[in-house]
Amino acid sequence: MRNIAVLAGGYTSERQISLNSGMQILNSLDAKLYNSYLVEVNTDGLFCILQGEKCRVNLTDFSVVIEGKTTKFDYAYIALHGSPGEDGKIQGLLDILGIPYSACDVFSSALTFNKVACKKMLLNSDVNLAKSVVLINGEDFSVDEVLAVTGLPCFVKPNTSGSSFGVTKVYEKDKFIDAVNLACQEDNVIIVEEFIKGTEVSCGVLKTKDTELVFPVTEIATQNDYFDTEAKYNPALTQEITPARITGEETKLVQQFSSRIYDELHCKGIVRIDYIIKNGIPFFLELNSIPGMSAESIVPKQIRTIGKTMCEVLTAVIEDSF
Repeated sequence: MRNIAVLAGGYTSERQISLNSGMQILNSLDAKLYNSYLVEVNTDGLFCILQGEKCRVNLTDFSVVIEGKTTKFDYAYIALHGSPGEDGKIQGLLDILGIPYSACDVFSSALTFNKVACKKMLLNSDVNLAKSVVLINGEDFSVDEVLAVTGLPCFVKPNTSGSSFGVTKVYEKDKFIDAVNLACQEDNVIIVEEFIKGTEVSCGVLKTKDTELVFPVTEIATQNDYFDTEAKYNPALTQEITPARITGEETKLVQQFSSRIYDELHCKGIVRIDYIIKNGIPFFLELNSIPGMSAESIVPKQIRTIGKTMCEVLTAVIEDSF
């Protein structure tokens, strides 16, 4: 049996969300095929959690000593939202160690984690993008010039954070600087994006050597002003409706764009791509290379909708590396 390390935690605002995803993945792996272990990642290193006890992982060979016996991990299932998972850092370490893993490689992870770079990569494709302006913390800018491009309301976002941490929807010019300062708490690069009024949707994709799954489209309908951090993790505030209440043509376009983006950005494993549909046209928002995988997350709901189990989909992801 293969020994699987489920990597979760990290050291960003998404740490607890990542641990939730990691536990769901751990509990969904096929016990007949794998010995599965939760490995917590923090600033001090990697620690295998065994009934509350933490054992440090040896990073020279990706092993851990359990009750005097050395167990070497054969594979890493990455459930790290934010750094060091979605930005590709842990993938670089695993590549050096020769350990296969579930997610996009170093380049693709770093690219998709960086909203500015990702959009630049898609500029020459036929994917529709919102108008945006990039700001660098510490560099001068004109609020009037920025808003001349994006208009009001607009979104002010950290370039590389997830779960809507540091994001503000700005309605008034005099609130703009406060929004930039909030975003700067998460990142030194800020993206200001036009507000597109429409239907927010999300589509998961998984491609392996043996199968191609473009999941059903999920509609995100929130009682909040937008799909902010509170709305994402309070089910009372948001309906995630699968399949989405959109036309067949809109569904087809979202799934086609998602499949194409997956290929163009050289993705691997399960990713989730978010859009706003306005007047029948999907506008790309962002790609999540390590999407949430807790029971109430969007991708697990999409998996259940097509009649598959988390167990069989996760097995497909793992076995694709072997």
